[in-house]
Amino acid sequence: MKKILSLLLVFVAVASCTDDFEDMNTSPNSPSASGSDNLAPVFTYVQRHAFAETRFNTWRGNLIFGSRFADQWSFSFAGTWFGNAAGFSYNAGWTDAAWDDPYSKVSGNLVALIEGTAVDAPAEDAAINAIARVMKGFFYQRMTDQFGAIPYSEAGTGVPAPVFESQQDVYNDIMAELGTAIADLKAVGATHAYAGNDIVYGGDVSKWIKAANTLRLRMALRAKDASGSTSDAVISAAMAEGSFLSSNDDTFAVDRDYTNADNLFNGYSDVWWTWDGPAARWSMSNTLVDALKANNDPRLFAFAQPIEGGTAGNSADYVGSIVGGNADYINASAFETFSWPNAKIYSEGSDVMPSIAMTYAEAELLQAEVALDAGNLATAQTHFTNAIQGHMEYWEVPAADIATYLSDPSATLVAATAFDQIALQRWFAAYTYGYEAWAVSRRMNVAEQLGFDTKPVAGTGTPGFANTVGGADNVLPKRLRYSSNAVLLNAAGVEQGNSLNGGDDVMTLKLWWDVN
Repeated sequence: MKKILSLLLVFVAVASCTDDFEDMNTSPNSPSASGSDNLAPVFTYVQRHAFAETRFNTWRGNLIFGSRFADQWSFSFAGTWFGNAAGFSYNAGWTDAAWDDPYSKVSGNLVALIEGTAVDAPAEDAAINAIARVMKGFFYQRMTDQFGAIPYSEAGTGVPAPVFESQQDVYNDIMAELGTAIADLKAVGATHAYAGNDIVYGGDVSKWIKAANTLRLRMALRAKDASGSTSDAVISAAMAEGSFLSSNDDTFAVDRDYTNADNLFNGYSDVWWTWDGPAARWSMSNTLVDALKANNDPRLFAFAQPIEGGTAGNSADYVGSIVGGNADYINASAFETFSWPNAKIYSEGSDVMPSIAMTYAEAELLQAEVALDAGNLATAQTHFTNAIQGHMEYWEVPAADIATYLSDPSATLVAATAFDQIALQRWFAAYTYGYEAWAVSRRMNVAEQLGFDTKPVAGTGTPGFANTVGGADNVLPKRLRYSSNAVLLNAAGVEQGNSLNGGDDVMTLKLWWDVN
């Protein structure tokens, strides 16, 4: 383990004095692949850190950045630690968390797992090797969608200053690798050797094939309008394969356990309950609440709680806060006057929600977009309906309410607005997975559709949005800046990344696929 992790020092920050920075330091009890043919613990370790991060990065990457940049959750209320658009104005420590922690925990262990299960390796196993490559695809898709150009081929290999590769190259390579992994998985048995260590799918190879194929369709559609993408061929291959997440049982997720003292396991529960009062807690955004209210969407009552003293199921008692509010807005807004997320998200009970990276609803909506592009509105409608029903069922919306919603005209695709309708449902389907919700907001114009693409600065003494010049510059952030540790330890790589991204290292620079 020491050998593997020593290779990762290029990414690791100097320890901070804050409580959470214990997660930035390597645990001597972490799993090891060095000199061993038992890689099962490494398999679990990678899944846990790639798909159900510790409090440290769950809080920063998926909440402070992803879910807020997607305008789904907010910190704009009195008593918050994150007022005055914190995060929209550049914060080196938080940005470093979104880079250093994932790279230090995942990259080297992915390399060890892939190389250790390759042909002629001590623990040779074609199924594990292919699944590890699928996990690599999920992980680096998330990373490049946050930063743009990133270390990829050399990440975690021990190269002191790994090269940065363009988002185009990373996307194209992942999509090709997913195709190869799918072929390899189709040639193995129904259950893989590390079933007991597989905290995503419990060893079910067929579900890994579905996840891999759904991921490559997600990526291909995201990149389809970008220069130099291979999306057309990938979309055709994915549709020909035909294996996608096909029910809520296929949800790509990792369970959380609030009873486990290790904050790697209890996720949002730990963030919500560790500190008294609203300091680290969050509310629903007004954008999400109002978008659900607009079409009488019953997911409003599943996603959120009524305001204090309000009545569950009465839409008037569900109120969201603006995202990125200034001090005047925050000081005038009590936490209790806004709706909180469904208690299952931060619960200390047995019903706590898992960490979700991909849903069945998304798989149906991806296929709806393909059908729409092919001019087949009827097929697109079938997938659209399946997605809405499946997602509502996942959130335990009553069957009668689902039927009522699906009978409403808003649940019927109209050719002129079908793309926007699918986009909005993609945004809903990514709720709680801020990384993906933010990507959908950027690529599918949801931010423009719902009006959160800009954050106009309020006048002095006027409640409204904070001034984020020098950070997001009063618009929806397009990417995160590189880690200050990467700048310090791999300046040439960061300079290369900036060049590949086509501009300075700023939050307003559009990514390769963001052409809309």
